[in-house]
Parts: sequence; C-alpha cells; structure tokens
Amino acid sequence: DDKDQVDGEGSSVDKDQVNGAESSVDKDRVDGTEAAASNLSAVDLESISNSSDDFFETLTSRVEARRIVRVADLVSSDSNSNAEEEENSDDYDDNNSSSTEEDGATNDADITEQTKAVVFKGISKPKHNFLHDLTRLQMGHRMVPSFSQRQCGSVDLVRRLKLAYKLSGHEGCVNSLHFNQSGSKIASGSDDLNIIVWEWEKNRKMLQFNSGHKANVFQSKFMPGDLLITSCSRDGQVRLAELSVTGELRSTKKLGQHKGIAYKMSLLSDCPYVVLSAGKDGQVMSMDIREQKPDKILLLKNEKDKKIPIYSIHSSPRNSNWFCTSGRDQFVRIFDRRFLSRDGRGPGGQVVRYCPENLKDNDKFKAYITCAVFSEDGREVIGSYNDEDIYLFNTYDPEGSPHIHRYQGHRNSATVKGVNFYGPNSEYVISGSDCGNIFIWDKQTEGLVKLMPGDDNGVVNVLEAHPTLPVLATSGLDDEVKLWMPLQVTAGPGHCWQREQKEYMLKTVQRNLNDRETQRNSEPDPLDGQMLWVLWRHIRRAERRRREAAAARGEEEAVSDADTSEEEEEESDGEDGPRGRMCAQS
Repeated sequence: DDKDQVDGEGSSVDKDQVNGAESSVDKDRVDGTEAAASNLSAVDLESISNSSDDFFETLTSRVEARRIVRVADLVSSDSNSNAEEEENSDDYDDNNSSSTEEDGATNDADITEQTKAVVFKGISKPKHNFLHDLTRLQMGHRMVPSFSQRQCGSVDLVRRLKLAYKLSGHEGCVNSLHFNQSGSKIASGSDDLNIIVWEWEKNRKMLQFNSGHKANVFQSKFMPGDLLITSCSRDGQVRLAELSVTGELRSTKKLGQHKGIAYKMSLLSDCPYVVLSAGKDGQVMSMDIREQKPDKILLLKNEKDKKIPIYSIHSSPRNSNWFCTSGRDQFVRIFDRRFLSRDGRGPGGQVVRYCPENLKDNDKFKAYITCAVFSEDGREVIGSYNDEDIYLFNTYDPEGSPHIHRYQGHRNSATVKGVNFYGPNSEYVISGSDCGNIFIWDKQTEGLVKLMPGDDNGVVNVLEAHPTLPVLATSGLDDEVKLWMPLQVTAGPGHCWQREQKEYMLKTVQRNLNDRETQRNSEPDPLDGQMLWVLWRHIRRAERRRREAAAARGEEEAVSDADTSEEEEEESDGEDGPRGRMCAQS
C-alpha cells in the first residue's frame, strides 16, 4: 500500500510537472507570437493574406537542383554518393563540410568558423518608423529623405523580397537589364541577339527587335527620352536603335567598333547624348550620337606596357567627369575625362586606383575584377573580385588606402558577374553567385540581410534596382527576367522564417567557402561540368539557327555546307574562339 501510494504520488508529481512545462511552453509561444504580431508593420499586415507560407519549405530542394555537376561527379560513384548525402542533409551540422585530409585539403573547423562569422554579423538598426512616417505624410509634413525613399531603404522590405513573376520571351541567357528613368520599362539583351522592351508592371512585352549584332548582346540601355536604346556585344560593336513614338523600331546603326569584345557601356548623368564603352581591347571610347565617329579617350595598360582587358565601366552619378574601370588586373581605377590625353595613350587622367592589401602581390592567386560601380553619391566604389570577395573603397581616400568594407559568402568563379548597390542611398550591396542565389549585404555592418534562390540553372549575373520603388530585376543563365518585390511573410503564427533563413544561409555560405578552398587547392579542370554544359547548349542553339536560316532561304534543313559554316564562325568569333556567352568561364 505504501508503495502504491508513493507511486501514485510520484506519477501525480510527474504529471503536474509535465502539465506545467507544457503550459509554460504554450505560454512562451503565445507571448512570442504576440510580440511578433506587435512588431508587424502595416505593409506586413497587407501582404500576409496574399503570401505563401510554404516558400522556404522548398528552398533546399530548389537549390540542390542548381548544383553544378563536375566531370569528376560523372565518373566517380563515390563522389556522387557523398554529394547526395550532403544535398539530402536538412539540418545544419558543423561536420557536414568536406573532411578530406589530403594535402591542400580545407580545415572543416576553420570553414565553420568563417561561415558563422559571415552569417552572424549584425544588421543596422532601422532609422525610420513606418507608422510615424505615415502619420507625418498624411498630415502634409515634408520629410527628407522622402517617405518612399525611407521605405525602399528599410531592412523590413529588403528582408521580405520575394520572386513576384517572370518575364519570358528570350531564347538565350539574358545578359543585360536596364530600367528607364521613370522605371516604367525594362530593356533586356540576350544571347539570342534580340532586345526586348518590357512593360514590367503589366507583365507585357512592348517591343522585340533584332539588335543588328552578330554575337551575344552584353548590354542594352535606355537613353533619356526612351526612344533611343544603345547596346554592345561580343562582336565588338556599339549600336544605337531608334524607336518611334508609337513604340515601333525605326532603324539601327553602328556607333563604334572595338577590336575585341565590347563588355560594358555607361551613360553620363548630365549629358544625354554621350555613351562610354569599354572592351577586351583595353580601349575606352566616347561616342556622341550626334557625331559621325567615336573618340578613343583611353587605352588601359599596366606597368609592363601590356593592354588590360576592361570588363566594366561606370560613370559617377554625381560627377559625370569621373568614371571607374575594372578588368584583368587587381586595381579599381578612377579617371577624370577632362584630363585624359587626346590620343588616349598617355597615363594622364587617372585620379586614383585601389586594391585590397591581401590581393596586391599575391603569387598564389591572380586577382582581377569582373565589375565595379559607384554608389549613389559617388563617394564610394565597390569591386567584385574573381573567386574572391567584394570590397568597398572611399573615393576620397588617397591611393594605397585600405578597403573600408568586405562582403563575403558568395562565389564569383564560373561567370563574369555584376555587382550593384541597392536602396535610394545605396544602403545595401547586392550580387549574384555561382550557387544560384542572390546575396544582399548591409553596406555598413557587412551583415548578410537576405539570401534567396535567383536562378534555376545555377548562376545569377545581372542585378538592376528600380530607380524609385522597392523592386529588383535579375537575370542569369535562365531565359527569363525575374522581378522581386517585398511580398514574403516574415512573421506570424507558426512561421519560423528567421530560423529557416539562418539555416539556409549557414548551409549555402559554408558550401561556397568549402568549394572555393577546394578549387584553389586542386588543379584546374578545363572540361568541368559547367563548361560541358556551355558547349552543349551552344551547339544546340547554333544548329537551330542554321535550320531557321535555311528555312528562311527556302532550302532544305538537312543540306549544309561545312566550309561555309566554318567561315561564318571565324567572322563572328574572331580571336575569342567559339561563340559563347558572357557567362563563359572566368
């Protein structure tokens, strides 16, 4: 009887403890839910009913579908099994990275610590309160910055960016995106040699026309007035398309010709008639659309008097005399157009050049820059280094000054990627990655604000922010243009958005850091899975174009002349080999 009494008392005590613990947990959950609900803004409440709660449930499966398969994966069953185990892992684990102990293998513990240091950096505190600003707006108070600028630059809206819809119409990789001044249209250029003008708010194609280029279109830009569109291409041409007021194509003409690939162009903020272009020949051209011939204003060379291929050029939004270049060396260079020599061959005009200390004289790693751009006020410039990080410099610092900020976690190896600022006052830094994700960092703290899958085929190359709205346009190896808007639900009952986002960040960043170290410590493979995929896709498209051309001439599709096709390829490719894409291997 005593034993039964003790057992009964023990079970009663245990039951009370369990019930108390459960009620405590339920109370904590309710309190957490109420606290989360109290922090919801009016914009959050508006979109909760229209947003999908299962978005992050499919993140892991989607990102794995974009994994780039190497040749070693195709021939080694052991590699496949290890890769599958890594891909099927649902929870972050400190031991889920590579454990290879051979010479040059990465240290798992070090990679894990680097990952945590990148993911757990802080984010800047919000500077503005939505409800307070909305009240002031309704009362007619004037705010500087404006209400829309404050909201576009808020952390809340950046964290809620989500894929809204896709613009489909191209038949090749989309290499270029550009909003017009009002932000109502987008001009996109592609490997299919076409330029499409989109009315993106209505998800409608306004105009599609042949650019006149003979190879991949690398950039297309609206000039002020929206009736002129400039473009540059792998064929080295810089062309101008003239549109009618009714939206039809009138004509296209060539403005200039580089001796190699023409990678990028830049428009001047205070001169609507001038276009700057840069290319593989190391030449910077200034083209006034009212003149017959372009001016060669710069030939970029290094200390050994060798030409430096230029991958990007960008003019300062606040001082159109300044432009920055990046190319196949480790320096971001800033020039002043007023002091360049007339023949473009002298060293004059260079204001300053920057390079991180760890990349200046690195014998183990050859650094170069795929893209460099100015901030909105022109006081800062960022450069994205190949298979390295993104560095920010102050443009008013003297030459030799160290970088101000460093943004880590992504990979820039497989393609020539762009980088950009986001926000009305350049509050964030955005970039694509080889892993297929879009990275958004806080400019001041270097913290990772948002990470989202951006490309089904594996690489995001182009990111373009809307001039006035919290809208982001991106493109990559896919044939579509993607539009991102703040539609994601970030709080609510049963929603674990922050935890899921952190886990996704940890897995992605750790994999990127691990892959980078592995690639650096291994011998380069000229025929990896990405290159084979590029070649296969090129052959398929080239065959389709030949069939279409034969059908247009009234000939049979099966009839072809090998000699003629070889001559055509030599004319279009020049010294750069087979016609490929801007997203060729770096």
